[in-house]
Amino acid sequence: MFELNLLWGGNMANFIIGILNGLIKGLGAILSTLFFFLPPSPFTVIDNSPVAEYLPYINYLLPISEVIVILSAWVTAIGIYYIYQIALRWIKAIK
Repeated sequence: MFELNLLWGGNMANFIIGILNGLIKGLGAILSTLFFFLPPSPFTVIDNSPVAEYLPYINYLLPISEVIVILSAWVTAIGIYYIYQIALRWIKAIK
């Protein structure tokens, strides 16, 4: 029983908090490693292009930011639908 108290620190809450802190620290290390391999920014190519000075005028006619938001919402919805379909097929709920 004495060894168990040393592991817990005498308190079950401290033991659980220690485990959660370790999991969060591990997740942070994994995410930091993944983000290290990502490119800095894909939009620097657009900023340095010859079209960059005309982009405000193009955005006036075709609002690019709204198109990107709507497109990302649509792709997310379609992706969720396909994942749901795969899960249902996997559990044999649909054919």
